[in-house]
Amino acid sequence: MAIIRAESLRALCIGQTLTESVPGRGNGAILFERVPSGLITATYRYSDLGKRKKFRIGIYREKNRDDGLTLNEIRERVIQLAKTAKTHGDLSQYYEGIKRKQELLILEEKRAQELLAARGTISDLFEDYLNDRLDKAESIDEMKRIYKKLLENNPEILNIYAAEAEPWHIKQLITPIYNRGAKIMAERTRRFISAAFNYGIKSENYIGRPCSKSYNISSNPAVAITIDRVERKIKRALSEEELSKLWHTLELTDRVGPIITMLIKFIIATGGQRVTPIINSEWPSYDLENKIAHLHHSKGRGGATNKRDHPVPLNVYATEIMNEMYRINGGMKRPWTTRNNSTPISLSSLKNAINRWLQSEHAFIGDKRIEPFTARDLRRTCTQLMAKYGIDDRSSDEIQAHGIGGIVNDHYRNNPMMTLPRRKKTMVQWQEILERVILV
Repeated sequence: MAIIRAESLRALCIGQTLTESVPGRGNGAILFERVPSGLITATYRYSDLGKRKKFRIGIYREKNRDDGLTLNEIRERVIQLAKTAKTHGDLSQYYEGIKRKQELLILEEKRAQELLAARGTISDLFEDYLNDRLDKAESIDEMKRIYKKLLENNPEILNIYAAEAEPWHIKQLITPIYNRGAKIMAERTRRFISAAFNYGIKSENYIGRPCSKSYNISSNPAVAITIDRVERKIKRALSEEELSKLWHTLELTDRVGPIITMLIKFIIATGGQRVTPIINSEWPSYDLENKIAHLHHSKGRGGATNKRDHPVPLNVYATEIMNEMYRINGGMKRPWTTRNNSTPISLSSLKNAINRWLQSEHAFIGDKRIEPFTARDLRRTCTQLMAKYGIDDRSSDEIQAHGIGGIVNDHYRNNPMMTLPRRKKTMVQWQEILERVILV
């Protein structure tokens, strides 16, 4: 087979072919063919394991302005193909394999870029955790406040990838809080961070998780942090005289409004109920006709996903307070609010009201200022007064929703409404105790 010239190729009619051998023994040949479209195609024809095979090279460029390959470019290309065929055999399979590898590399690179873009920072992790806890944690406002402060004071740390967080990063977040003397807040912050990282470790296996961020956290860096603090045993309880003074003078205190005053009185009147269930409850929870507050608790195993009913009979004091609250906030979504959108009174507002009273001229017994206390201490005060005046521990625990978890209560004593007669009796006794204490 002679060497083909350009003139010979241009003379080809549709369906005609020309063949040119590739230099070297057994290297095959180039097949030129004029196809119906008028173009001349070039195909490499070779032998692999005794079988004749073809591999398309491309289009022969007849004119300079046309697309395709020149005759010399086709020959050079075929020489390389012949070498490849001797080494790798079937050219179609060989180049298809290369193509698949290239496509796989492109996909892997794309996936790597997507993973990099989806990598979550510590800030992303905290926000993801808070969004997951919106309907589950009663302390969500406190968590949000902690996160906001961390972001304000340490943006450079919160912007690193969560997977790269180490104990020393967490230490940097917490140490300034500890150094200003807020040891309890430092521990709360550590617990928040630890809970968020625990969530991040597990969350990526949750089906249906709305967040697309990937954390790839291998271990919780907050677990290694220990905060040295002196545990303060909480023993504060108000004396009868202190409780009476608070009841009668709280509303006289500057910057303590009537709603917050009645909230504190309601806590006392109902035997020291937990604050959060009270302020979160909407009006339908307060049955003023039957004089029952249907509160709900998420203490104990199961948390907020397993809220438990806690009916509280309303005695005379509590009923009078709720009737007054209905007069003030009857048109709101819930009684315990000072905002147009009916959001609950914040725990900080309750704390501020007590502190303002403690700093006022009313917080004195004789010439001695009353020692500080918190809303939690009011609950303890009620417990101790019940014990002092003869209410047995079981009745006291029942009215304050102590021990509401456990197998027996969950599976056998799981209808609190059946205990209403006993609870009403307890509240009558508590009413008599309050009359004795407050009216002295």
